[in-house]
Amino acid sequence: MLTSRQGAAAAAALCAALLAPAPARAAVPAPSPHRPVVLVHGYNADPGVWGPLRAHLRAAGYADSELFSFGYDTHRSVNEVLAGRLGAYVEEVRRATGADRVDVVSHSFGSLVSRWYVKFGGGEGAVDRWVSLAGPNRGTTTAWACALWDQACRDMTPGVRTSCGTWPGATRRRAPCGTRRSGRSATRR
Repeated sequence: MLTSRQGAAAAAALCAALLAPAPARAAVPAPSPHRPVVLVHGYNADPGVWGPLRAHLRAAGYADSELFSFGYDTHRSVNEVLAGRLGAYVEEVRRATGADRVDVVSHSFGSLVSRWYVKFGGGEGAVDRWVSLAGPNRGTTTAWACALWDQACRDMTPGVRTSCGTWPGATRRRAPCGTRRSGRSATRR
């Protein structure tokens, strides 16, 4: 039989043992019921545009830990460069979640960036499903309005899909990277 003093000491020791931090272990993500979803916004937008879709996905059973938004400056780069950054982000998501692949949902210009990543940037093995919402995959004449000063707009013009060439199967040829067409001849910049 324990004395009251021994009982109090035993209770204190039990509480201390239960409240003590657990020994450090390597963090292993718990398996998720869904594949992680990477959301890629469009031209002149930011990750905040995905708020309503994120709400719908949460209502459908996705957890916040399964939803990721890739943010980038659409005015500073070209598809190939942004696709590389998206690839690095997808790798971070895969490491953080333990997933072998992700699903990508993209909008407008983000569709060009993510398409480049999947087709030419090594993303084929990392992306299970690629969804393009209103992606200008064949270009949009609206992009001519800002094509003189904005690379993203030039990447969205009809027939031109990249800074250094065209998508396979495109009908319009473009001057080699670093050149500009002037009539029938191409001049070096």
